[in-house]
Amino acid sequence: MKKIAQGLLGSVFAVTAMVGTASAADKVLTMSHWAGPKHAMATKVYPWLDESLKKCSGGSLSVKLENGLAPPPAQYDTIRDGVADIGWIVHGYTKGKFLTTKMIEMPGFSGNAEQMSAAFQATHEKYFAAAKEAKGVQVLSNFVHGPGVVNTAEKITSYKQLEGKKIRVGGGVANAVGKALGVAGVNMPAPAVYEAISSGVAEGVFFPLETLYSFKINELTKYSFKNPDGMYTTSFGLILNQDTYDGLSNEHRACVEGIRGIEMARTIGRFWDEADTVGASESAKTGSKVIEASDEERAYFKEKTAGIQAEVLAEVESRGVDAKAALDFMKSQLK
Repeated sequence: MKKIAQGLLGSVFAVTAMVGTASAADKVLTMSHWAGPKHAMATKVYPWLDESLKKCSGGSLSVKLENGLAPPPAQYDTIRDGVADIGWIVHGYTKGKFLTTKMIEMPGFSGNAEQMSAAFQATHEKYFAAAKEAKGVQVLSNFVHGPGVVNTAEKITSYKQLEGKKIRVGGGVANAVGKALGVAGVNMPAPAVYEAISSGVAEGVFFPLETLYSFKINELTKYSFKNPDGMYTTSFGLILNQDTYDGLSNEHRACVEGIRGIEMARTIGRFWDEADTVGASESAKTGSKVIEASDEERAYFKEKTAGIQAEVLAEVESRGVDAKAALDFMKSQLK
């Protein structure tokens, strides 16, 4: 009986050890989110990322969304320092750190978010990654929002009407576009825009159409002035803490490697395009209108912003990148 009891006890210890080992193998990545519950990064990208990693790992690798861990400009530091494992950053919010990312933000790119995101990531892999602008993190993918437009309460049919107006421009190349058009640029993170417009700090905002719904901007602005040639976009990065990446099992790291890169950029871009459609349709229900710039206005915009490309290319060159070759390649990816 004593031997039987010892054997049963040993079996219990063995099972307990096995359960402990299985539990230790499970990994939950904390994802930092800052743009509100309606935003596509929370409603589309996060579920897709979580589902993809679970499917690859048999459920042992997953993602948990956390809101409000840090304000938008601090997201890079939040991920790099390990407060969260994974998150998305606005390159233009980290002033002076990211310069190569400005190339995709320039006026004149008329593609949608899916097209531009894939071209951006392909160019990053071929040219920009060597500059090593992002340190302490793994760049899983770069992407952009859909075509930027001007959203105002007052009806705008000409860029000349924007001169002297207080417009939130957001950072990156959007600042240069605003300056070229003569607006009184106001800078603030995206979540602060609603309050800024409602309080009169800003009279309008450079934003894509998705924000009309996700940030409730359509409650304050009723007109969106759109340029089919491409006015600007904003570049983002989905990044993973380096220590987190290094600490993943081989199986889990393979799952991450399997979804990162150009296809991830394309997928995220597609979600942002879908969000633009939702933003436009939901806003139309409340009387909002999208006004397309005339041929004359498109020519005026092109003339006023003509100097931006040279400025951006010089900044990209300063990071040791062949900027002209990178731009030619990026354009080839958009064709």
